[in-house]
Amino acid sequence: MLPRSNSVDIFTHQIKNYMNNDYVIVDYTQTIENAIKEIQSKKKSSILVIKDNKLCGILTEQDIVRKITFNVKADAKVSELMNSPVIMVYEEDLLFHAVGKMRKNKFRHLPVIDMNSFPVGIIDMHTALTAELGTIVDQIDRLAYDEKDLEGLKQIKEQQVFLAETLIEQNVPTGDISYILSFLNNVIYRRAIRDAEEKVQAKNILTTIPAYCVLTMGSGGRMESFLHPDQDNGIIYEDNDQDPKKVDLYFLELAKIFTKTLDAVGIPLCKGDLMASNILWRKSISGWKKQIDLWTSDMAEQNLRYIDMLYDFKSVFGKPELADELRVYILKKLQNKNVLKFLYKSEEAATSGLNFFGGFVLEKNDENNLGMLDLKHTASLPLVESIRLYSIKHQIDKVSTMERLEGLRAKGVFNNHDFDFFKNAFRFLSDILLKNQVERAKRGKEILNFIDPKTLLTREKQVLKMYLRKIRDLKKSARGDFGEEYF
Repeated sequence: MLPRSNSVDIFTHQIKNYMNNDYVIVDYTQTIENAIKEIQSKKKSSILVIKDNKLCGILTEQDIVRKITFNVKADAKVSELMNSPVIMVYEEDLLFHAVGKMRKNKFRHLPVIDMNSFPVGIIDMHTALTAELGTIVDQIDRLAYDEKDLEGLKQIKEQQVFLAETLIEQNVPTGDISYILSFLNNVIYRRAIRDAEEKVQAKNILTTIPAYCVLTMGSGGRMESFLHPDQDNGIIYEDNDQDPKKVDLYFLELAKIFTKTLDAVGIPLCKGDLMASNILWRKSISGWKKQIDLWTSDMAEQNLRYIDMLYDFKSVFGKPELADELRVYILKKLQNKNVLKFLYKSEEAATSGLNFFGGFVLEKNDENNLGMLDLKHTASLPLVESIRLYSIKHQIDKVSTMERLEGLRAKGVFNNHDFDFFKNAFRFLSDILLKNQVERAKRGKEILNFIDPKTLLTREKQVLKMYLRKIRDLKKSARGDFGEEYF
C-alpha cells in the first residue's frame, strides 16, 4: 500500500499548477519563418497555433527541423505544417488526466487550454509523473482513455464504485475522493456536450452559435459529489440579435441530447426536472438576471427553493465568464436582508438527526428504509446550507463547503475552534456517507443516503451525536443571525 504522502497529488492537484511556459503562440496565418524567429528569440521549444483565439495546432522544434529538411519553404504558412487536430487538456483537469492522455498517445507533453480553448500552458510527462501513484494511476488512465466514446463513458461511471473503494483503502480523504468523482462526472459532461454540439449543429438551426456555458449545480457544482448523483444542470448563453425562438430551440435541442446521453451512461435525469432541457434553467445572461430579479422580489417558497438549487453552481463547459458574471449578480441581489431572512426560513425546518432525548431520528415512512437514519437530510445538508447562508451574508463567492469555511474563518465569523469543529464534522459525515454508498453498491442495493446506526461502532455513534448536536446549535445561531434579527 502506497503512503498517503505520495498518493493524492495526482488526484487532487490541477494541471494549471504544474504547467510550464515553454512555448510561443502564433496565429495560423503566420509564416513558418516568423514562427521560427519567434521561438528562437524567446528560447522556447513549442509553437501553439491559434485560429479565432482557439488552439488549432502545434509545432515542436523537432517538427520544424524534420519538415524543413524536406525543403519546406520559409514563407509557407504555419497552418500548412502544424499538427492538427490537437490532443489537449484543460487547465482545471487533474494531473491523472494528463498522464493518461500522454501514456495512451505516447506523448511527452500536451498543450493546456482554458474553458475558451485558448492555450495557457504546456504540461510535460516528467512533471506530471512527480505525482505518480503506480497501480491506481494505471486504473485511472484506463478511465481517461475511454472518454472517446459513450461506452467508455459508461465504464467511467461503472468503475467509480471500485475507484472510491480503492481510494478509501489507500486512506485518501473523502473530500479528495468526492472531488475526483465530481471531476470524472465533469469529464463525462464535457464529452456528452461535445457530442451534442456536433448533432445539433447539423440541424442548421442557427447561423451563428452564441457563446455559452453549461452549469452543474448542487453537490456537483461544489465538487462534492458521491456515487450516482442525478443531473442538476443549466445553460447560460450570451445575448445576441438572432431570433430568440430559434436561439432557444438550438439550446433546447442541445440540452435534450446531452441530458439523454448523461442518463444513458449512468448520470440519471433529475426527478425534479432541474435540467437545461427545462426552459427555467436555460436562458441568456440577461434572461437569467431577470429571473433572479423575479425570484428575489417574490419570496414564494418555490422561488426560494430555486435560488437554493441554483446558487451552488460551476461552469463545466463553454465560456466560464458567463457563470462568473451571473455569480456576481446573484451575490449582490442576495445581500437584501429580506431575501436572507426568507432564505433562512426556507431552510429552518430541516429535521435534526437527533430527537428531544438525544437519540437518532429514524425513518418511519419509507418502507424500504424503516429504522434507518437519513444522514444527508438530517446532518450533512443542514451543515452545508448553514455554511452557505453565512457565506452569502459575508459575500464569500466560493462554492465548495471547505472554501466557504476558510473564508468565514478569515472574516472572523467562525473562530479557529468552530472552524476546526465544522471542518471535522463535514469530513466525518462525508466519510460515513461515502463508505455506506460503496457498501450498498457492492451489495447491489440502490445507492442512497440512509445509514443503519446499528452498523456504527460505539465510538462512531458518540462522535456522530456530538456533531449532530453542534449542527443543531449552528442552526439555532443562524436563527439569531438571519431570523429574529431580520424581522
